[in-house]
Amino acid sequence: MDACDPAGPSGRRRGIARKHITSIALLSTSIYSISPRRGVMTWLTDLADIVPPPHTRIPLSLESFAQLFLPSLLLYYATAVLVLIPNTFYARLALLPVTLWAAFRTGTRLDIPAPWNDDRLIYLNQGLTLAMSTLATRAVIWTFKFSPLYRTPHPKTPRSSESKRLALPLVLTDALELCCNLRGIGWNWSAGLHIPRESKPTHSRPLFLFYTIRNFLLSLALFDALHYSVQIFGPTTVGAAVGGSIFDESLPFVQRYLRSTLITYLAGLTVCLGIQIGFYFMSIIGVAVFHNTPESWPPIFDAPWVSTSLSEFWAKRWHQAFRDLFVSCGSRPLARLFGRMGTVLGAFIISGLLHVAGLWGMGRGTELWGAGGYFLMMGVGVIIERGWAGAMTKTTGRRVRVRGWIGWVWTMAWVVFWGNWLVDSWARKGLVGSAFFPEGQRPVQTLGGLMGLKLDLTVH
Repeated sequence: MDACDPAGPSGRRRGIARKHITSIALLSTSIYSISPRRGVMTWLTDLADIVPPPHTRIPLSLESFAQLFLPSLLLYYATAVLVLIPNTFYARLALLPVTLWAAFRTGTRLDIPAPWNDDRLIYLNQGLTLAMSTLATRAVIWTFKFSPLYRTPHPKTPRSSESKRLALPLVLTDALELCCNLRGIGWNWSAGLHIPRESKPTHSRPLFLFYTIRNFLLSLALFDALHYSVQIFGPTTVGAAVGGSIFDESLPFVQRYLRSTLITYLAGLTVCLGIQIGFYFMSIIGVAVFHNTPESWPPIFDAPWVSTSLSEFWAKRWHQAFRDLFVSCGSRPLARLFGRMGTVLGAFIISGLLHVAGLWGMGRGTELWGAGGYFLMMGVGVIIERGWAGAMTKTTGRRVRVRGWIGWVWTMAWVVFWGNWLVDSWARKGLVGSAFFPEGQRPVQTLGGLMGLKLDLTVH
């Protein structure tokens, strides 16, 4: 049962208790903040100290890993263990502030690429911030669950006292699986999740691994080719670590935006393949090393390029890795305030904030409109198409939906048009200039050499 929807007397009592705890905490904070001994400038200085500037981050080492990274992982895992056990709400509540602070310290004080001294690797810090933001958000969601999470199908018969004493190893392994399972496949909290149809053979583990490894290698080559095709639009600007805008002001208006739109389209395909590569890699590890069943790793994408509506694109065909985060922290709270519109905008607002935080993690500032506004406009687009469908349904007397080739044109146009500003924010921060392969070992360079082509991959 969700925390924001308690039922019964015990649920109401817990709700009242939480309100009192929150009120006392806020009152204490307010009294402390307005104390005569603390001026406004002191308060601002303390706030600045909480968020350290990028140049003060600590390079990754065994010592910094143990001090900054490991505590976040252990606290995250501890919360996962507790959410599987009944009557642990107050233990999770007590652990939450420590977990959030640990995740914040990890995301703001650790510099992963520092030992290599290569600006093309700062995307690793973006990944770190995204990971810590996800970790913190999941810890909040798990804290306010009043019924234990469990794998499905849930056993209908109660366990004996003997089996309960032996259940700890199962709880520990389930907690580890919960930490790594973003979509909730095989768990009771993934209701409504769209799972794409599997095209790889799942009856045989070796065959599944063979096709997954094959797809992984092919995707690596295609990813690098697409990444290179974006970088060559501006080897010293867009494609460089220093960054640059995809909008070339020296070009006439039409040519400028045709160029930026082509860059956006290619960058979108690159991102899609990058996520797919990560998923293939995790699938191989899960099935080969941890002996997961092939059925537990269904495709992460469902051909988003054939979507005929924005709703279909984002709710079904795009990856659903963060669905639980967006629904629990965005859709449900805002739905209580604004109804169906809040359901849509809530999810996209949380998505936007997550991407804003990730871009900030690179240490070059962030882009609220570019990184966050894109996802807000996706929510606006979904509302527009639902409003149009509703109006047409009332007018014609029959149910009308956005679909067909017109729906496909609408969907692709909306996604790519607003994507111009998202990709531009990435390019200006140097994300497009990232290096994912060692110097001289890019797949596109190897393939070009086999075809007798000498590609200019000089780093600027």
